[in-house]
Amino acid sequence: MDIQKIARDISQLGVQIIEILSTHSWQHFKLYFFIKEKFLMGDFDDKFKRVFCSFYVMNGARGLKDLQKEKFFQLLTSRENSLENILRELYAIPGYGDRRKLFLSFGTKLLHTIRGALPIYDMNIACVLELPPQTQIGSLEEKITNRITIYKKLQEDSKNLLEDAKIKDCLKYIRKELSNKAERENFLWQDKLISEEKLLDSVLWALYTVKKSKNK
Repeated sequence: MDIQKIARDISQLGVQIIEILSTHSWQHFKLYFFIKEKFLMGDFDDKFKRVFCSFYVMNGARGLKDLQKEKFFQLLTSRENSLENILRELYAIPGYGDRRKLFLSFGTKLLHTIRGALPIYDMNIACVLELPPQTQIGSLEEKITNRITIYKKLQEDSKNLLEDAKIKDCLKYIRKELSNKAERENFLWQDKLISEEKLLDSVLWALYTVKKSKNK
């Protein structure tokens, strides 16, 4: 991970990042705020589950089947805080194509919902931070160890980014600009629901999207 490069990219592409995060009538934050509010109230009704699955792209062939979703929300409502346990529990249930998978991304999204200071893993973030790849060879134990190692590296990188002065300035600027834009566009910006970790996650996710579109 090159912190200076990431800070430079965020600074130079800040306007585009803000546009991506506020597009489609603020859908990104609208759904995130909904999920956070419902979770804090302990309201895990069907609408919460539908929005959660939609926001975190848990539907479709790369996502979870019904029994896996049922187990996922059991783990979420019981506030399971062990990534290893989450990986094992979901792996035990066959999914699409009758295959068993280790869902690192969904596992970290579950953990982040419980504790907003924890980072989220997805392919955009993995590319920006140059995280180690998810190995598909070896025993189950070796693959679980690999996923836990990746998550620890993500936590370490996120911590280092949030402690960097230039990154702090970038996030402060983007938070303020998002709040101002939301006010102009009559969107209820709920600043207290956005941890610095979640803001960083959103910014890095959008940064990858901006850079990918520029490279086309």
